[in-house]
Amino acid sequence: MDKKDFFNSMAAGWDEKFYSPELIQRLDEMVVSFGLSRGDYILDVGCGTGGLIPSILKAVGPSGEIQAIDFAGEMVKRARKKFEGHTNVSIKCASVEDIPFDALSFDHVLCFGCFPHFDHKEKALNEMHRVLKQDGKLFIAHALSSEELKAHHQGAAPVANDILPEEPEMKKMMAEAGFKNISIVDKAKCYICQGEKE
Repeated sequence: MDKKDFFNSMAAGWDEKFYSPELIQRLDEMVVSFGLSRGDYILDVGCGTGGLIPSILKAVGPSGEIQAIDFAGEMVKRARKKFEGHTNVSIKCASVEDIPFDALSFDHVLCFGCFPHFDHKEKALNEMHRVLKQDGKLFIAHALSSEELKAHHQGAAPVANDILPEEPEMKKMMAEAGFKNISIVDKAKCYICQGEKE
């Protein structure tokens, strides 16, 4: 089973399995820490079933807009169903390695719970950098530390080797993609790597 098939097969029970009330509260707090503004235009990459979208909506308000992409069609179907009444949320089936938006489009790009799964991480970073506006920020985030995440993935064969790069490597990749002011928080139940577009 390849990764796309794995995530498609997991889509039906994804929210029930992972999105506990405790996690949802932590996601709200995490998104607040990103400092998004009302009216921001946000790209949510690897959105899955749209688990982060409610937290983003609270931050950007009704005047904000969210575009979300995921490569797994079943995940996208479920996300679309959840947000079909929201005129400021649009969800597409697309790859982070070939983002279907123009350069300099977004105020910020959010990449939650998915970066280890990208097969071509440098290409993904280059694409996320491309679609950001000048001074826009990329947030790569997880609700686990890098070590907790490694242990979590070992239970599922298709993603068993999907890990976050070590901090020096991650910072190097971010810099080579054109990001500045790069910082990483890696602690229990929280990983946030952020960088600003030069």
